[in-house]
Amino acid sequence: MHLDLHRHLEGSHSAVALIDVAQEHAIRDPIFYDEAAQRYRTPAELARSITMSGPTTDPSVFYDCIVKARAAYVSVPAIASLAARAFREAAADTDGFEMRLSLFSMTRTLIDNQHQRWRDVAPMEFAERYARPILLAVLAARDAVFAETATPMVVRLGLSRTFESEPHYRALAKVVVEHAGDLVGLDVLGIVAGPDREPLPPALVAILDELRPHLPDLTIHAGELAGADAVDRTLALAPRGIGHGVRSLESAATLERLAKDGVTLEVCPTSNRLLIGDELAALERAHGATPLLALQRHDVHCVLGSDDPTPMGTTFRDELAIARAAGVDLARLEADTRRRWTEITGQSLPQ
Repeated sequence: MHLDLHRHLEGSHSAVALIDVAQEHAIRDPIFYDEAAQRYRTPAELARSITMSGPTTDPSVFYDCIVKARAAYVSVPAIASLAARAFREAAADTDGFEMRLSLFSMTRTLIDNQHQRWRDVAPMEFAERYARPILLAVLAARDAVFAETATPMVVRLGLSRTFESEPHYRALAKVVVEHAGDLVGLDVLGIVAGPDREPLPPALVAILDELRPHLPDLTIHAGELAGADAVDRTLALAPRGIGHGVRSLESAATLERLAKDGVTLEVCPTSNRLLIGDELAALERAHGATPLLALQRHDVHCVLGSDDPTPMGTTFRDELAIARAAGVDLARLEADTRRRWTEITGQSLPQ
């Protein structure tokens, strides 16, 4: 089965979906609406502004694509419509998937788009008045699309290492606990500027520790914008998955520990090509293979992901084709994917 186990909701809003929702909800933001021509932009026109044109050393180019799509987060119904379309499109692209929900950033954006300063909203109001309705809307969208398609799909909560406000994160965590049964785990994500590209703020780690009794399966983005040392630091938190992790190939000791601990790396080939092209080329020269194939040769469990398909101009089927062309052991990839799905959900997939 072809399962996408690293896919973000905020990066899964296609140009078609965004224009549809903009029209349905009369969103006339310049991103979607050409005021001079008095018309909504076509999906092709929009796609040019929300899709990366090629590799870059500046992650803000990717982030800008996400920010533009967020202009459609004007209300909970609009977010619900976008979520339903994202789940439906993911179901058409895969045999099953895990969608990652960045609830804090979606909530913050909704408040800002309603012409308020999110920092002026008290933490519990932030969580109860805004975050909980978004969470419920996304979960309802998942359930509705599953009923339509019968495609296996789960949702994981993402928390950003940018960690803008500890009180708001703590209030959010209290709400999340109440809905833990509808989620499969936690994810740490986020692009951070500065010398430490993949930090783990101590206060964020404390919140993770409080949430893990309710959501024990933890994944952490590491070993992409930073090296193997960031993966080693991440392993101290005993994650079951690491987003990307390809720069683990810089350290034999890190590779040995990943294999020994049975941690799964979520490899996203197009994402790596676009965001860490130079580092990727160095890894390929050093190992004589693409990272996914090299990791398999070191007995590291790996699964495949599309990451943020809209800004990265990819699909899960594209990622699978890239893996196939690189000579990846597809039987092993499927075995690792089934293993990880069972670890996440407690359920085995049919053969």
